[in-house]
Amino acid sequence: MKLRNGVAAVVVACGLAVTGIAGTGAAQATTPASAATPVSHGVKTADQLSLQQLLDAAADEVHTTFPHATLMVADGSSPSGKTQDMSQVTDWRLVYNTNNSASRIKSLELHATLGGEIDQPIYHTSSWAGVMPITDQAGLTPDEAYSILQDAGHGAAYQYVSLVKPLVARPHLQFHFSNIRGGCDGYAVNVDDLAVNPICG
Repeated sequence: MKLRNGVAAVVVACGLAVTGIAGTGAAQATTPASAATPVSHGVKTADQLSLQQLLDAAADEVHTTFPHATLMVADGSSPSGKTQDMSQVTDWRLVYNTNNSASRIKSLELHATLGGEIDQPIYHTSSWAGVMPITDQAGLTPDEAYSILQDAGHGAAYQYVSLVKPLVARPHLQFHFSNIRGGCDGYAVNVDDLAVNPICG
């Protein structure tokens, strides 16, 4: 797997459960239809990727098999718990719809870290629904989005950060900050106009 800026990838096995994005109307994908046998490539380095670098590297890998696949959600967490340091939000789940009518695989998820580890895909026979595809660059880093949140007076510690485009009348690509995975308990930062609002408000 090719990672940008010379960072090597390590592909490891992972069987984390699929969770939806509550509050944005996202539906859970079904139980994995199949999963590839794990293999290992390269050596993990101490360098940390940006979220956009991770998204770019994962998209390169996904598009070799599903060239029309689109990212539906990037769902990050801090393994150590709540934090005000967004560099600690290192573990990400990336969900793609394959957009391939000829394949029984309709969506897939990758579990990855900013350290350069990207798991083998977990395949699903249902498309990911309830959100809009993310077709643009992230625009902000989680740290930049959190700084905007702090400036708006919501600088609490959070464990989960998601990049998502809710299925609403006037959708914005947003970073969601929450202490419940996919929860309504936190705040959303719009990537385009930098507005801050409650996730489900």
